Amino acid sequence: MGQETLEKVFARDKFSIPTYQRDYAWRRENFEDLWEDLQEAIDSKEKQGHFLGTLVVSPNKNDKNKFDIIDGQQRMTTIFILLSILIKKSDYKDNYTIKFLLDKRGNEKLELIPQNQDFLKECLEQAERNNCLNKVLEQKANTQGKRNIYEVCNAIIDEVSKLQKDEIETYIDTLLKMLLMWLEEPNSGKAIRTFQSVNDRGVPLKLLDKLKSLLMYYSNAYCDGEENGLDERINEIFGEIFRIFLQIEEHKHISSIGNQQFSENDIFRYHAGSINFEEIGFLGHYRNSNESTYDKLKSKLKELKKDSDKLKNFIEKYTKDIKDFYQAFLDLLNEIDKNSNIFKLFLLEKINPYFYNTLIRLKINNDLDDNLVKLFAKADILLFKSRSSKDATAYNLIHKYLSNGKEQLQDEIIRQCKAADIKGAIDDLIHYAYNMPCFHYIFFEQNCKDMDTSSLRDLIEKKQLTQEKEHIIPLSIYDNEAEARKLGFNDMEDFDGFVDSYGNLLSLEKSLNGKCQDKDLIDKAEEYKKSKIQFVRQFDVKGFNKESLKQRNKKFEEWLKNDFFKEFLN
Repeated sequence: MGQETLEKVFARDKFSIPTYQRDYAWRRENFEDLWEDLQEAIDSKEKQGHFLGTLVVSPNKNDKNKFDIIDGQQRMTTIFILLSILIKKSDYKDNYTIKFLLDKRGNEKLELIPQNQDFLKECLEQAERNNCLNKVLEQKANTQGKRNIYEVCNAIIDEVSKLQKDEIETYIDTLLKMLLMWLEEPNSGKAIRTFQSVNDRGVPLKLLDKLKSLLMYYSNAYCDGEENGLDERINEIFGEIFRIFLQIEEHKHISSIGNQQFSENDIFRYHAGSINFEEIGFLGHYRNSNESTYDKLKSKLKELKKDSDKLKNFIEKYTKDIKDFYQAFLDLLNEIDKNSNIFKLFLLEKINPYFYNTLIRLKINNDLDDNLVKLFAKADILLFKSRSSKDATAYNLIHKYLSNGKEQLQDEIIRQCKAADIKGAIDDLIHYAYNMPCFHYIFFEQNCKDMDTSSLRDLIEKKQLTQEKEHIIPLSIYDNEAEARKLGFNDMEDFDGFVDSYGNLLSLEKSLNGKCQDKDLIDKAEEYKKSKIQFVRQFDVKGFNKESLKQRNKKFEEWLKNDFFKEFLN
């Protein structure tokens, strides 16, 4: 343990990134910070002493000449790429390569996770030949980790290509004299304990990294985790979690659901609100932040350390459960393209995230059927989209499910919806439909129940449905009172009472909506025929007037009372 120069670090035989680590995550801006440090070191008189951070390692259990990097993989990977590109552009590349880039068997001294190793090799080979990476290689970057490697390699090439030949060796020598804090532990469990101690003192980390290191710390310190295999199981499970979240992060629907600033931390918080383990009680609360939820878990682990068996059982149960939760969340995202009810719940209704803890737990247990999905949508309308915002009510539905099962959960949702202002919600849905964020969901439920998922997906993916709605009798009628009277309205004030009501609105593709904006009813009829929504294509707009509008509102009210909300009104 102590400070070491990069020259001494890279003089060792080999390093590897364990497969349970998260993918390479540095971007151009992270490299630029490192490059700035290197240039400052070159400009300084001492040419050394610039501190780059901490490197926590442990010997690889299968190869005594190899060190596993437990903390510092992002920085070390970037330094290795930078050193490689500098060396391959230098006049002394053969000597430097043998000493710092290759191990005793002639392989790269830094071994990345398998999916990235060959890709990095291709990047470095191209970097040696050219001053940029080609587009063919960019197309091979089919994961976020590879895309980040590609971006950083290009950023390094950009900077190195600006150097004169005689400057490159100065950059290499200065880089090799920069310092790391070398922390070596005899096994991965103790190394992660060190990692947790170093990084839980205000150094910003992604929450899942902190969570893994926290669980490893308690496993290794209080449960003999290295001996009984618990350390290894935690590592393996979190490796799976990182891979699952990469798929979630890159999923085409992730930006359309939940919060706009959606992150892995949110799923951690939803999970905390979905468990009630005997050892720790109920962990989540709807008002808790990610950090306060993490701190609560941390305090519970401190309490459990008095009983190693209970602590071990909890850690095993918790790690498996959080992995299942992330997987179920990914499964729900994938289900959006397969199930029209789930599609409408997430992409039309955009259900409030306070329901997620229960929804995902239902998915884990295979209890989430179509009837329940529709019930959640209705609850979202009554508890959030009409005249109230009942965060605690939605979040705490999980208690009923965990205690009494699916049927009691359904009963609880119905009970809470009956207690809501249903009359007020119905009135708003009829008379103020234009301002209701659930309009598209309601419209499709009433008029397009049989529309297949692929057709719905086509509308959403091409951003054809927005918060805008099509006014059948256009707003331009305000400029023509005579025309308003022809359509049955007494005056503009009369029209004003109906203009934004459900009867005067349709869901219509954005491209057609724009074209219809100020057209008369005859011209609108031609545009409606182009719609991919069957109900709109068949809608009789030519003879539409005030009476037609009133009849649509009346029919809609009957449908809301006798069909859509019927279980809450009986």
